[in-house]
Amino acid sequence: MKKVFLVLVTGLFCLGTSAQYFPDFGNIKMSEVELKECEFDKDANAVILIHEATSDHDDRNRLITNHHIRLKILKEPGIEQGNVRIMFRSKDHFEMISGVQGKIFNHDGTSLQFTDLERKAVFTKNVNKYWSEVVFAFPNVKVGSIIEYIYQSTMEHYGGLDDWQFQDELPVVKSKYSLVVIPNYEFAYKVQKVDAYPIRIDRDKNSGKIVFEMNNLPGLVDEPYMDARKDYVQRAVFQLSGYSGTYSKKYSTNWTELVRELSQNENFGSQLGKNLSGTEDFLKLAKLEPSKTKRLYMVYNYVRSNMSTNGFTGIYSSDGVKSAWSKKTGHTGEMNLILANLLKEADLDASP
Repeated sequence: MKKVFLVLVTGLFCLGTSAQYFPDFGNIKMSEVELKECEFDKDANAVILIHEATSDHDDRNRLITNHHIRLKILKEPGIEQGNVRIMFRSKDHFEMISGVQGKIFNHDGTSLQFTDLERKAVFTKNVNKYWSEVVFAFPNVKVGSIIEYIYQSTMEHYGGLDDWQFQDELPVVKSKYSLVVIPNYEFAYKVQKVDAYPIRIDRDKNSGKIVFEMNNLPGLVDEPYMDARKDYVQRAVFQLSGYSGTYSKKYSTNWTELVRELSQNENFGSQLGKNLSGTEDFLKLAKLEPSKTKRLYMVYNYVRSNMSTNGFTGIYSSDGVKSAWSKKTGHTGEMNLILANLLKEADLDASP
């Protein structure tokens, strides 16, 4: 991976808009209607034509992010993409999702017909004490359908600023992210990408705005023994690095400080060293294997055969690894923490 690290983006006082408008919403191109396969990922069941988002702040300095997604169904297995789940941090009302609008387009052979997503089709489900999700399903999804939706995320502060992942499980034609930094704050960012996929980065120092764009990215499918999926995703990572107001402060900008913070987090570092019930017999057997490499593969395959992903990503275990292990399902971060625990129990060096 090629990494560009610690470039500072500074916010200015002149900013004030809280939402952006996507003029392309609902304007389907004929080339998209006629598209039969993804040229740069021909096996894809569906393709994301557009995923763009803009992050700005309102007059309360809350982080407002507007998303616009458009995708096309190319093959029968891709029809499941018509079922959408949007995760958000609901604990203490930190984040809310609003303004969900959607359209589905189908060509009847002579003209392009569309149906609006009904409001009653959009509902919210509680996932756990930290997370909830907005769920909706488009009607009449079939091969050739174009699905499009927009929504707004409102977070209480910029501490919730997420990585922007240009790449997805599906191939992506256009991925674009625009960030306006809150006044008096500095954010460092790094871009993780391979040389084969160029990126365009535009910065406006006068407004404190930075725009990232990547195009024609193939889908990233989990492969056997892929150690950390995030290491392979083309993405931009953001971190608060300083505050330049009356009480100036610099935050962690290096890996040593970040590791220390994570090791002290109750949902990350405190989840290491846990005893997972029902693993005793397996660990006894694993410790009999003299080859550390073979023992490592034994543990890895044991986790893969006993855990299934719930489709979400993250690094923290909000309900704890013991809960995820008992349910035999969890997100990528929880599965990695479980793997680290069992590797240590098998007398192998492991760090998440």
